[in-house]
Parts: sequence; structure tokens; C-alpha cells
Amino acid sequence: MNRRPSSKRAWAVGALMVAVIVVLLVPASPASGQRKARKSWWDRAVEQKVGYYWFKSDLTPSDAERLAVHLNLMHEEYARRLASLPERAPEKLNVLMFADRGDYVRTLRVRYGVNAEGSGGMFFVTGEGSGLAFWTGSLPQRRIQHVIQHEGFHQFAYSRFGSDLPVWVNEGMAELFGQSMPVGRSLLVGQRNPRVLDEIKNAIELNEHVTFRTMLTMDQAQWSSAVKGGKASLQYKQAWSMVHFLVYAHSGRWRGDFERYLRFINHGYLSYDAFVKAFGTDDVESFEQRWKEYVLAAQPSAFITALERIEFLAEGAQELSRREISPESLDELREALRSIDFKYELNHHGIGATLTAADDAMFELLEDELTRQQPMFEVIKAKRGGMTLKDRMLEEELPTPPTISTAYLKPRNLKIHWRREKETNTFRYEIVLK
Repeated sequence: MNRRPSSKRAWAVGALMVAVIVVLLVPASPASGQRKARKSWWDRAVEQKVGYYWFKSDLTPSDAERLAVHLNLMHEEYARRLASLPERAPEKLNVLMFADRGDYVRTLRVRYGVNAEGSGGMFFVTGEGSGLAFWTGSLPQRRIQHVIQHEGFHQFAYSRFGSDLPVWVNEGMAELFGQSMPVGRSLLVGQRNPRVLDEIKNAIELNEHVTFRTMLTMDQAQWSSAVKGGKASLQYKQAWSMVHFLVYAHSGRWRGDFERYLRFINHGYLSYDAFVKAFGTDDVESFEQRWKEYVLAAQPSAFITALERIEFLAEGAQELSRREISPESLDELREALRSIDFKYELNHHGIGATLTAADDAMFELLEDELTRQQPMFEVIKAKRGGMTLKDRMLEEELPTPPTISTAYLKPRNLKIHWRREKETNTFRYEIVLK
């Protein structure tokens, strides 16, 4: 593991000397004290139609295109899984993509009267219009994807159900899609998140879960009240688990009934009446017992677990790079992160957890029904050959973090791709498929 001597002081002195020379040689402009008023985000953003969606964005063309393609892939998945549901209103697939969180909050407040403080994205409907809005900033790509996959479902579902979709199934299905992962041109859906499973199992064992009957009949006001009372995390996770149970349990035994339930909601039935009619019973408690047994026996999926843990390792490697520490193996990465007591707040759509380097599990991968060989992480020192002089100078200032990838993971391996922002000499990363 290499620790490079800092060259930041020398660079700072050099920059100061250049600044002094420029001030001495360049005469002051008559208009130097005047600044043009900056256009609002709405006036600066570029509009375009891509596939099913109309976009307004101030992202770079490449970033905007990548997210537009991703949203269209998600739309195809929403439509495929809800193909039997007719539209109750025309789709209005407007998307606002913001580079800056401040522009996001300000634009939604001023133009639509929406309070977006504290959110990464949302689907909104007001008298001024509707749309899916989100900001990117320097957030990891995976976190941005989770937000738009979750909120994108709410937007799609609105054209099929209006405001009639019961909140538990609306949030449960949104999380089912939110936790999915694109693999090529297809989507891996239905993975079981280890943190989600642990919280629901604990709630069941302590009898702190929300009853099935309560979830079925809960309206938006009751849901919001419980969220404000501190049950947000459990409600969202339990909603996901109930949908997962009805879609996947016992090889999809109740999937057809669940689809009928959605059709009845689409036709205007209330949630409880639709459930009794679709499943042919009012014995909701028996379903709750089967759900408990399913959750308690469930094991987390390897792929989505790897997604979370490789994000943790990438954030850790990024922090070490800022400190000019360059691990060359997984053992060195683990040792270095523990030496700085590294912690990472994983937050996907407001549901998060504190991940810490003290936990051995963060450096390991799981096996599941897809894997044939024990998956593992690999850490390789970044290669520095073939660089230009400018790139070598930037590398001296801030070394590239090591390459982190998985091996033997199914359906595909994951890899951290680092991108240096040369103007600021900082790093961004993406989790890509190998």
C-alpha cells in the first residue's frame, strides 16, 4: 500500500504566483464589476423527446442520454408486467433532470408549488402540471437509478390507477422495481436485499410488523401519519416484502391472483374488496401467516448484496484516494478502511443504513440459487501507463483509486469504473457490468 508525499502546498504556491502575475499584467475591464444575471434552470435546460418520455435537462448530453435510455428500458418493464391493465388516463411522461439539488428544489417550489427538500427525486401531480423530477449532483449512478426506477413506477402507475392504487402496493411495487438492476437489455427483478430481510424478520419476531389487514386498508393519510411517527423504513420494506411474497412465493402460486387484484383496483374496487374477490377468501390472517413463514425462511440474493457492498468499497477507496492512500489488494483495502474507521451512509430512496469497515461482511459476497462458485471481490492497483504529462501531474496530485470488481458472480460480474473530473481533479464512479 503506497502513501504518496503531498504536493498540494507546492501546487497552491504555484497557483498563487500565477494569479499575482495575471493581476499585474491584465488591465481591469470597465465591466469587471458587472455580472450578467444567470438564467433560471427552466430557461437554461434543454428539451427533447426520447422514446416514451419528454425530457427537460441541464445534464451533459451523454449523462442525459444514458438516463433517458435507462428510463425507457424501465417503461418497457412496467408495461410488460402490467400489460393486462388498460390506461385510465393518457400517459404524461414528463421528466425533469437536474444537475444541481438547489435548482431541483427551487424549480419544483416556484413552478409547481412542491416542497422537494430532503428528496432525491419524486413523481408529482399538481394543478400546474405533473412529472418525474430528480437531481444527480455527484451521487453514485446506482443511487440515481434506484430513485428513478422507484419514482418512474409511480408515474407509470398513475395512468393506470390514478390515485386509487393502495399505498402499500404502490410503494411495494415501486421498491420491487427500484431494487432491480439492468443486465444488458433485460432487467433483473425480484432480488432479496439482506438489510431489508433482516429488518422485516426482526419486526416479525418482535411482533412489531404491520398486520396484513391494516396494510390492505391503509390510505395515504394513515401511511403518511405512520411515516411521521418513525415507521417509514419498516412500512416501505414490508410493502416490498408483501408484493415479493405474492409474486414469487411457492413458484408464483399467488401471482395470477395478485394480477387479478390489480385489475379490480384498475376497475375501481376498494383494496379490501378487490383482495377478497381476487384471492377468493376474506381470511387475510392466513395470508399473513404464510407471508411470515416465507420471510423468515428467505435468504438474501447474491447480486443485489454485491451491488451494495461494491458501492461501499468504492466510496471507501475514494476516501482513501483523497488521503493519498493506494491499496493494492483486498486485504490492504480492508486494513486501510479500518485504520480510518470508515463508515458509509447507504441511502436509497430515503431508506438507508450505516455500513462500516468493522463489519467483515462488507468485504465478502454471498452464494445464492444463481451462483455455482463462491463469488469474491478482487482489488487491483490502478495502472498508470500511457498517460499524458497533464494526466501524470493530476495523478501525482490525486492518485486514481484501485480497480474493484467481482468474480464468479451471477448473472454478471460487477466492476467499478473511475472517471476523473479534470477541472476539479476529483473522481466519480459508476458500477458497470463486466
